[in-house]
Amino acid sequence: MLRRLANPLFCLTFHTFYPTGLLPAALVASLRKRGCLIEVVVMKSALLILAAILISGGLYAVMTPGTHMHIVLVGNVTGAMAARDQEMLALIESRFRASESDLGITFRFSVFDASLPSEQLTNEFSRISDEAPADLVIGCGDSFCLRQVLPLAENNNLTFLYPGASEGLFDSASLIHLGPVPNQFLVPSLSWVRQHLGNSIMYLGGEDIRSRMLGRMLRQHLLPVSGIEMVSEEYLGAYEQVPSILEKIRDYQPDVLLFDACDWLSHPNFSSEFSQADIRIFSLCTDSDQPVASNYYFVSHYFDHPHNKANVEFKSFITVNNTTPDALSAMAVGAADLVISLLRDREMTAAEISYALRGRNLLSAAGSVAVDVNEEGTWHTLFIGQNNQGEKRLLWMSDAKLRPEMFPGSEGPSDWLHNVTIYWRNNRGRYRTGSIGGEEWL
Repeated sequence: MLRRLANPLFCLTFHTFYPTGLLPAALVASLRKRGCLIEVVVMKSALLILAAILISGGLYAVMTPGTHMHIVLVGNVTGAMAARDQEMLALIESRFRASESDLGITFRFSVFDASLPSEQLTNEFSRISDEAPADLVIGCGDSFCLRQVLPLAENNNLTFLYPGASEGLFDSASLIHLGPVPNQFLVPSLSWVRQHLGNSIMYLGGEDIRSRMLGRMLRQHLLPVSGIEMVSEEYLGAYEQVPSILEKIRDYQPDVLLFDACDWLSHPNFSSEFSQADIRIFSLCTDSDQPVASNYYFVSHYFDHPHNKANVEFKSFITVNNTTPDALSAMAVGAADLVISLLRDREMTAAEISYALRGRNLLSAAGSVAVDVNEEGTWHTLFIGQNNQGEKRLLWMSDAKLRPEMFPGSEGPSDWLHNVTIYWRNNRGRYRTGSIGGEEWL
């Protein structure tokens, strides 16, 4: 190979440094005889073509941005929460797809099934990551899903955008918590209930980490200073408990049923049974638009405001997907809009997106929101309203966006996380249970 290249290289070098116009005629004739002049022309052409290819390739690499982004969408594929989660994930994907041409980015989506047994979650996440490295994780319709999947995102140094509300009590640099936490929705609700509905409550939660931690916040921190009496604290772990809970309502006659058994609203008969109870009901289910009863009060960070342009656009967008507007769908679309707004500013890596989200403001269907710079959650305006036979009216709203506090009260993060661990262990390694006829339903 070197021998074949030797003559052309010699000729090219010689002609480069000794132009033929300055050479004796005899030497030029000798070079012609060796074929040097032809080889030089051929080799120069080849080098020019090669240079053009390298330059164009280099310019393409420099001028063309990263045009692909892999987003892992997380939700339940099976079970009672599957319909809610699949609807939410469809909205997120549609929102990103609608912006592909404007951004010049092709989004790739993988659906991660949070309803898999816990021992299979790691292998499934690894399988998705092996197919294509993930850039972002978005999804989960409740904190039980989030607690299952967040450690996987942390282990892979990925940012997780969670659109739902929760009990708080998360300490993770990977988490962008977009829904409200208890100091934003539980504290003002309790104050409003005392002023307008009564001084005694019965608290009804689900058998899950959210309701148990909210119950603890009420018992340990809020009720002692609120002047409200809690006559009973109940947790619904099996649907067969409903008649006994209704009987306790009749016996104890509290002024208000403070309701947080949110996942049971997916049961088709649940709200009709509680509509029979002769009691005022206040729902803490901020994310859901599912009715608790025929007439009840509620708190949420989303209210269908006709003068909010972002809400008008949001409702038009979700109509195409046949989705009912609620806080969860509003913040799911908001999660996509936050990322899209960053990518419109400039090309960003996944790590840069994670950093830029801190402190980011967004005018969403839920109003003006701001991601907390200290990873505490998201600042929200909160609303209290009444739903009477499907007709909603606004009764109260916060004067300004409320600051999130991930670990409320006088207890430190380590104390709260210790209680989370105790519940998880006592509940046999699960953050939520719910059964009907002895068979798992939630």
